[in-house]
Amino acid sequence: MARAKKGTISVENFRGMLRLYLPRTWFNGKKKYFSLGLPDTPENRKIAEAKVGLMTADYIYERFDFTLEKYRLDTAPQEEKLSMLDIYSQYVDFKKHLVKPSSVHNFTTTLNKLKEMPDSVIKSPSNIRSWLVEHNTQEQARRVMQRLTTAYDWAIEQGITEEPNPFKKFKKIKKVSDPSPDPFTRNERDLIIETFEKINPHFANFVKFLFFTGCRPSEACGLRWENVDMTNGKLRFCEAVVMGKHQQGTKTLPSREFPINNQLREILESEAKKAENVFLSERGKPIDLHNFSQRKWKPLLNNLPIRYRGLYHCRHTFITLCLDSGISIRVLAKWVGNSPEIILRHYAGLSKTEVPEL
Repeated sequence: MARAKKGTISVENFRGMLRLYLPRTWFNGKKKYFSLGLPDTPENRKIAEAKVGLMTADYIYERFDFTLEKYRLDTAPQEEKLSMLDIYSQYVDFKKHLVKPSSVHNFTTTLNKLKEMPDSVIKSPSNIRSWLVEHNTQEQARRVMQRLTTAYDWAIEQGITEEPNPFKKFKKIKKVSDPSPDPFTRNERDLIIETFEKINPHFANFVKFLFFTGCRPSEACGLRWENVDMTNGKLRFCEAVVMGKHQQGTKTLPSREFPINNQLREILESEAKKAENVFLSERGKPIDLHNFSQRKWKPLLNNLPIRYRGLYHCRHTFITLCLDSGISIRVLAKWVGNSPEIILRHYAGLSKTEVPEL
Protein backbone atom coordinates (compact mmCIF):
# COMPACT_ATOMS: atom_id res chain seq x y z
CA MET A 1 0.00 0.00 0.00
CA ALA A 2 1.41 3.39 -0.99
CA ARG A 3 2.27 5.74 1.83
CA ALA A 4 -0.12 8.67 2.20
CA LYS A 5 1.18 12.15 1.53
CA LYS A 6 2.28 14.14 4.55
CA GLY A 7 -0.66 15.97 6.10
CA THR A 8 -3.33 13.66 4.65
CA ILE A 9 -5.52 10.95 6.20
CA SER A 10 -4.88 7.35 5.17
CA VAL A 11 -7.17 4.31 5.44
CA GLU A 12 -5.57 1.23 7.01
CA ASN A 13 -6.45 -2.38 7.76
CA PHE A 14 -5.72 -3.33 11.37
CA ARG A 15 -6.52 -6.92 12.37
CA GLY A 16 -9.19 -7.08 9.66
CA MET A 17 -10.86 -3.83 10.70
CA LEU A 18 -10.71 -0.38 9.13
CA ARG A 19 -9.08 2.55 10.84
CA LEU A 20 -7.90 6.01 9.81
CA TYR A 21 -4.38 7.24 10.39
CA LEU A 22 -4.67 10.95 11.05
CA PRO A 23 -1.86 13.43 10.24
CA ARG A 24 0.62 13.97 13.06
CA THR A 25 0.63 17.67 12.28
CA TRP A 26 -2.96 17.82 13.50
CA PHE A 27 -2.01 16.38 16.91
CA ASN A 28 1.25 18.11 17.81
CA GLY A 29 3.41 15.42 16.23
CA LYS A 30 1.73 12.47 17.98
CA LYS A 31 0.40 9.43 16.17
CA LYS A 32 -3.39 9.29 16.15
CA TYR A 33 -5.66 6.55 14.85
CA PHE A 34 -9.43 6.55 14.52
CA SER A 35 -11.14 3.16 14.42
CA LEU A 36 -14.28 2.95 12.30
CA GLY A 37 -15.35 -0.34 13.87
CA LEU A 38 -16.05 -1.77 10.39
CA PRO A 39 -14.63 -4.88 8.70
CA ASP A 40 -12.35 -4.22 5.73
CA THR A 41 -14.70 -4.77 2.75
CA PRO A 42 -15.06 -2.85 -0.55
CA GLU A 43 -18.34 -1.35 0.65
CA ASN A 44 -16.90 -0.25 3.98
CA ARG A 45 -13.87 1.22 2.20
CA LYS A 46 -16.27 3.67 0.52
CA ILE A 47 -17.63 4.65 3.94
CA ALA A 48 -14.06 5.17 5.14
CA GLU A 49 -13.20 7.39 2.17
CA ALA A 50 -16.34 9.45 2.81
CA LYS A 51 -15.25 9.86 6.42
CA VAL A 52 -11.79 10.98 5.21
CA GLY A 53 -13.47 13.60 3.01
CA LEU A 54 -15.59 14.91 5.89
CA MET A 55 -12.63 15.13 8.30
CA THR A 56 -10.43 16.84 5.72
CA ALA A 57 -13.09 19.43 4.90
CA ASP A 58 -13.72 20.11 8.58
CA TYR A 59 -10.00 20.63 9.17
CA ILE A 60 -9.66 23.01 6.21
CA TYR A 61 -12.66 25.08 7.37
CA GLU A 62 -11.44 25.05 10.99
CA ARG A 63 -14.38 23.08 12.38
CA PHE A 64 -12.57 19.80 12.99
CA ASP A 65 -13.69 18.00 16.17
CA PHE A 66 -10.47 16.97 17.86
CA THR A 67 -12.41 14.76 20.31
CA LEU A 68 -13.41 12.73 17.22
CA GLU A 69 -16.88 12.13 18.65
CA LYS A 70 -18.48 13.81 15.62
CA TYR A 71 -17.06 11.16 13.27
CA ARG A 72 -18.06 8.00 15.10
CA LEU A 73 -20.54 5.67 13.39
CA ASP A 74 -23.49 4.93 15.65
CA THR A 75 -24.30 1.72 13.80
CA ALA A 76 -20.71 0.42 13.78
CA PRO A 77 -19.92 -2.50 16.10
CA GLN A 78 -17.35 -1.58 18.74
CA GLU A 79 -14.01 -3.33 18.69
CA GLU A 80 -13.38 -5.54 21.68
CA LYS A 81 -11.03 -3.77 24.06
CA LEU A 82 -7.66 -5.44 24.33
CA SER A 83 -6.58 -6.68 27.72
CA MET A 84 -3.16 -5.87 29.14
CA LEU A 85 -2.20 -9.49 28.44
CA ASP A 86 -2.97 -9.00 24.72
CA ILE A 87 -1.07 -5.73 24.61
CA TYR A 88 1.96 -7.05 26.46
CA SER A 89 2.08 -10.22 24.35
CA GLN A 90 2.36 -8.07 21.21
CA TYR A 91 4.99 -5.92 22.91
CA VAL A 92 7.11 -8.98 23.76
CA ASP A 93 6.86 -10.25 20.17
CA PHE A 94 8.09 -6.85 19.01
CA LYS A 95 10.95 -6.55 21.52
CA LYS A 96 12.36 -10.09 21.51
CA HIS A 97 14.19 -9.55 18.21
CA LEU A 98 15.72 -6.26 19.38
CA VAL A 99 17.15 -7.02 22.83
CA LYS A 100 19.60 -9.41 24.47
CA PRO A 101 18.45 -12.87 25.67
CA SER A 102 18.68 -11.76 29.30
CA SER A 103 16.19 -8.97 28.59
CA VAL A 104 13.90 -11.37 26.72
CA HIS A 105 13.89 -13.50 29.86
CA ASN A 106 12.75 -10.49 31.94
CA PHE A 107 9.99 -9.67 29.45
CA THR A 108 8.84 -13.30 29.46
CA THR A 109 8.79 -13.38 33.26
CA THR A 110 6.46 -10.38 33.28
CA LEU A 111 4.26 -12.00 30.62
CA ASN A 112 3.98 -15.13 32.79
CA LYS A 113 2.91 -12.99 35.76
CA LEU A 114 0.08 -11.54 33.65
CA LYS A 115 -1.00 -15.05 32.67
CA GLU A 116 -1.19 -15.99 36.36
CA MET A 117 -3.67 -13.22 37.11
CA PRO A 118 -7.40 -14.01 37.38
CA ASP A 119 -9.67 -12.57 34.66
CA SER A 120 -11.12 -10.08 37.12
CA VAL A 121 -7.63 -8.72 37.74
CA ILE A 122 -6.25 -8.55 34.20
CA LYS A 123 -9.17 -6.39 33.01
CA SER A 124 -8.41 -3.55 35.43
CA PRO A 125 -5.08 -1.66 35.63
CA SER A 126 -5.73 -0.80 39.29
CA ASN A 127 -6.38 -4.47 40.08
CA ILE A 128 -3.20 -5.42 38.23
CA ARG A 129 -1.17 -3.05 40.40
CA SER A 130 -2.80 -4.29 43.62
CA TRP A 131 -2.21 -7.94 42.64
CA LEU A 132 1.44 -7.28 41.85
CA VAL A 133 2.05 -5.56 45.18
CA GLU A 134 0.30 -8.35 47.07
CA HIS A 135 1.99 -11.30 45.31
CA ASN A 136 5.53 -9.98 44.75
CA THR A 137 8.34 -8.19 46.50
CA GLN A 138 8.29 -4.42 46.29
CA GLU A 139 11.13 -4.37 43.77
CA GLN A 140 9.54 -7.07 41.58
CA ALA A 141 6.24 -5.19 41.54
CA ARG A 142 8.03 -1.94 40.67
CA ARG A 143 9.85 -3.47 37.72
CA VAL A 144 6.74 -5.15 36.32
CA MET A 145 4.73 -1.93 36.58
CA GLN A 146 7.55 -0.12 34.79
CA ARG A 147 7.46 -2.64 31.93
CA LEU A 148 3.67 -2.49 31.66
CA THR A 149 3.74 1.30 31.49
CA THR A 150 6.35 1.20 28.72
CA ALA A 151 4.41 -1.48 26.84
CA TYR A 152 1.21 0.57 26.96
CA ASP A 153 3.04 3.65 25.66
CA TRP A 154 4.31 1.50 22.79
CA ALA A 155 0.79 0.23 22.08
CA ILE A 156 -0.50 3.81 21.88
CA GLU A 157 2.33 4.73 19.53
CA GLN A 158 1.48 1.75 17.30
CA GLY A 159 -2.23 2.51 17.31
CA ILE A 160 -3.03 -0.77 19.03
CA THR A 161 -4.88 0.98 21.83
CA GLU A 162 -6.00 4.50 22.64
CA GLU A 163 -4.74 7.13 25.05
CA PRO A 164 -4.43 7.81 27.89
CA ASN A 165 -2.04 5.31 29.48
CA PRO A 166 -3.92 4.12 32.62
CA PHE A 167 -0.72 3.01 34.35
CA LYS A 168 0.63 6.57 34.48
CA LYS A 169 -2.06 7.74 36.90
CA PHE A 170 -0.72 5.52 39.70
CA LYS A 171 1.87 6.63 42.20
CA LYS A 172 5.18 4.99 41.32
CA ILE A 173 6.29 2.13 43.53
CA LYS A 174 9.41 3.21 45.37
CA LYS A 175 12.64 1.61 44.25
CA VAL A 176 14.30 -0.61 46.84
CA SER A 177 17.94 0.26 47.37
CA ASP A 178 20.37 -2.45 46.33
CA PRO A 179 21.78 -4.33 49.33
CA SER A 180 25.44 -3.81 50.07
CA PRO A 181 27.77 -6.39 48.49
CA ASP A 182 28.60 -9.25 50.86
CA PRO A 183 32.07 -10.49 49.89
CA PHE A 184 33.84 -13.58 51.17
CA THR A 185 36.87 -13.05 53.33
CA ARG A 186 40.27 -14.03 51.96
CA ASN A 187 40.27 -17.13 54.20
CA GLU A 188 36.76 -18.11 53.06
CA ARG A 189 37.79 -17.69 49.43
CA ASP A 190 40.84 -19.88 49.90
CA LEU A 191 38.81 -22.57 51.68
CA ILE A 192 36.27 -22.66 48.82
CA ILE A 193 39.03 -23.00 46.22
CA GLU A 194 40.81 -25.70 48.24
CA THR A 195 37.57 -27.67 48.62
CA PHE A 196 36.81 -27.51 44.89
CA GLU A 197 40.34 -28.75 44.14
CA LYS A 198 39.77 -31.75 46.42
CA ILE A 199 36.11 -32.62 45.74
CA ASN A 200 35.36 -31.27 42.27
CA PRO A 201 38.68 -30.45 40.54
CA HIS A 202 37.04 -30.14 37.11
CA PHE A 203 35.54 -26.79 38.13
CA ALA A 204 38.39 -25.59 40.36
CA ASN A 205 39.97 -23.41 37.65
CA PHE A 206 36.59 -21.88 36.82
CA VAL A 207 36.03 -20.91 40.45
CA LYS A 208 39.60 -19.57 40.82
CA PHE A 209 39.13 -17.53 37.64
CA LEU A 210 36.00 -15.90 39.08
CA PHE A 211 37.76 -15.04 42.34
CA PHE A 212 40.94 -13.75 40.66
CA THR A 213 39.37 -11.62 37.88
CA GLY A 214 36.14 -10.36 39.43
CA CYS A 215 34.41 -10.92 36.10
CA ARG A 216 30.71 -11.63 35.93
CA PRO A 217 30.05 -15.40 35.89
CA SER A 218 28.33 -15.13 32.49
CA GLU A 219 31.50 -13.51 31.10
CA ALA A 220 33.67 -16.38 32.33
CA CYS A 221 31.28 -18.84 30.68
CA GLY A 222 31.52 -16.90 27.42
CA LEU A 223 35.32 -16.50 27.36
CA ARG A 224 36.86 -18.03 24.22
CA TRP A 225 40.51 -18.96 23.67
CA GLU A 226 40.70 -16.54 20.75
CA ASN A 227 40.30 -13.72 23.28
CA VAL A 228 43.15 -14.92 25.49
CA ASP A 229 46.52 -13.39 24.51
CA MET A 230 49.15 -15.13 26.61
CA THR A 231 52.01 -13.53 24.62
CA ASN A 232 51.01 -9.97 25.47
CA GLY A 233 49.58 -10.90 28.86
CA LYS A 234 45.97 -9.85 28.47
CA LEU A 235 42.52 -11.28 27.83
CA ARG A 236 39.39 -9.65 26.47
CA PHE A 237 35.88 -9.96 27.86
CA CYS A 238 33.57 -9.29 24.92
CA GLU A 239 30.72 -11.78 25.20
CA ALA A 240 28.71 -13.74 27.72
CA VAL A 241 26.61 -16.87 27.94
CA VAL A 242 23.10 -15.96 29.09
CA MET A 243 20.24 -18.46 29.25
CA GLY A 244 22.47 -20.96 27.43
CA LYS A 245 23.17 -18.63 24.48
CA HIS A 246 26.22 -16.59 23.53
CA GLN A 247 25.57 -12.85 23.32
CA GLN A 248 27.97 -10.19 22.15
CA GLY A 249 29.23 -7.57 24.56
CA THR A 250 29.30 -7.41 28.34
CA LYS A 251 26.62 -6.00 30.63
CA THR A 252 28.02 -2.46 30.51
CA LEU A 253 30.53 -2.33 27.62
CA PRO A 254 31.10 -3.93 24.21
CA SER A 255 34.42 -5.26 25.52
CA ARG A 256 37.15 -4.68 28.07
CA GLU A 257 40.69 -5.95 28.60
CA PHE A 258 42.05 -7.62 31.71
CA PRO A 259 45.75 -8.14 32.51
CA ILE A 260 47.05 -11.69 32.92
CA ASN A 261 49.26 -11.91 36.01
CA ASN A 262 51.23 -15.00 37.05
CA GLN A 263 48.34 -16.31 39.15
CA LEU A 264 45.96 -16.08 36.21
CA ARG A 265 48.53 -17.42 33.75
CA GLU A 266 48.89 -20.58 35.83
CA ILE A 267 45.13 -21.12 35.75
CA LEU A 268 44.87 -20.65 31.97
CA GLU A 269 47.93 -22.77 31.15
CA SER A 270 46.55 -25.68 33.17
CA GLU A 271 43.20 -25.58 31.36
CA ALA A 272 43.14 -27.91 28.34
CA LYS A 273 42.11 -26.39 25.00
CA LYS A 274 39.34 -28.83 24.09
CA ALA A 275 36.92 -26.36 22.47
CA GLU A 276 36.43 -22.69 21.62
CA ASN A 277 35.39 -21.87 25.17
CA VAL A 278 38.00 -21.79 27.91
CA PHE A 279 35.79 -23.25 30.65
CA LEU A 280 33.58 -26.24 29.93
CA SER A 281 31.16 -28.50 31.74
CA GLU A 282 32.07 -32.10 32.47
CA ARG A 283 30.40 -32.99 29.16
CA GLY A 284 32.54 -30.54 27.19
CA LYS A 285 29.81 -27.91 26.74
CA PRO A 286 29.77 -24.25 27.84
CA ILE A 287 28.99 -24.10 31.56
CA ASP A 288 25.33 -23.62 32.43
CA LEU A 289 25.38 -21.21 35.36
CA HIS A 290 22.05 -22.31 36.81
CA ASN A 291 23.06 -25.96 36.82
CA PHE A 292 26.51 -25.17 38.18
CA SER A 293 25.10 -22.99 40.96
CA GLN A 294 22.49 -25.54 42.04
CA ARG A 295 24.44 -28.78 41.59
CA LYS A 296 28.04 -27.82 42.35
CA TRP A 297 28.41 -24.46 44.09
CA LYS A 298 25.51 -24.57 46.54
CA PRO A 299 25.99 -28.17 47.81
CA LEU A 300 29.71 -27.59 48.32
CA LEU A 301 29.29 -24.34 50.24
CA ASN A 302 26.51 -25.78 52.38
CA ASN A 303 29.01 -28.32 53.70
CA LEU A 304 31.54 -25.67 54.69
CA PRO A 305 31.62 -23.52 57.85
CA ILE A 306 30.81 -20.48 55.69
CA ARG A 307 27.64 -18.45 55.48
CA TYR A 308 26.15 -19.19 52.05
CA ARG A 309 26.46 -16.56 49.33
CA GLY A 310 25.80 -16.91 45.60
CA LEU A 311 28.33 -17.25 42.82
CA TYR A 312 28.22 -13.52 41.98
CA HIS A 313 29.86 -12.80 45.33
CA CYS A 314 33.17 -13.97 43.86
CA ARG A 315 33.10 -10.65 41.98
CA HIS A 316 32.35 -8.71 45.18
CA THR A 317 35.27 -10.48 46.85
CA PHE A 318 37.76 -9.57 44.13
CA ILE A 319 36.75 -5.91 44.11
CA THR A 320 36.89 -5.60 47.89
CA LEU A 321 40.27 -7.32 48.20
CA CYS A 322 41.67 -5.10 45.42
CA LEU A 323 40.58 -2.01 47.33
CA ASP A 324 42.20 -3.42 50.47
CA SER A 325 45.41 -3.90 48.47
CA GLY A 326 45.48 -0.26 47.40
CA ILE A 327 44.40 -0.63 43.76
CA SER A 328 43.07 2.70 42.54
CA ILE A 329 39.34 2.92 41.99
CA ARG A 330 39.85 4.15 38.42
CA VAL A 331 42.01 1.14 37.48
CA LEU A 332 39.74 -1.32 39.29
CA ALA A 333 36.64 0.08 37.57
CA LYS A 334 38.33 -0.48 34.20
CA TRP A 335 39.23 -4.08 35.10
CA VAL A 336 35.72 -5.10 36.19
CA GLY A 337 33.64 -3.01 33.77
CA ASN A 338 32.00 -0.68 36.27
CA SER A 339 32.18 3.07 36.64
CA PRO A 340 34.32 4.57 39.43
CA GLU A 341 31.08 5.98 40.87
CA ILE A 342 29.62 2.48 41.24
CA ILE A 343 32.79 1.23 42.93
CA LEU A 344 32.69 4.13 45.37
CA ARG A 345 28.98 3.78 46.09
CA HIS A 346 28.87 0.03 46.63
CA TYR A 347 32.32 -1.14 47.67
CA ALA A 348 34.46 1.61 49.17
CA GLY A 349 32.72 1.29 52.54
CA LEU A 350 33.60 -2.40 52.72
CA SER A 351 37.35 -1.87 52.57
CA LYS A 352 39.20 -2.93 55.72
CA THR A 353 41.61 0.00 55.50
CA GLU A 354 42.56 1.19 58.96
CA VAL A 355 43.00 4.81 60.05
CA PRO A 356 46.74 5.57 60.05
CA GLU A 357 48.49 6.75 63.19
CA LEU A 358 49.62 10.26 62.36
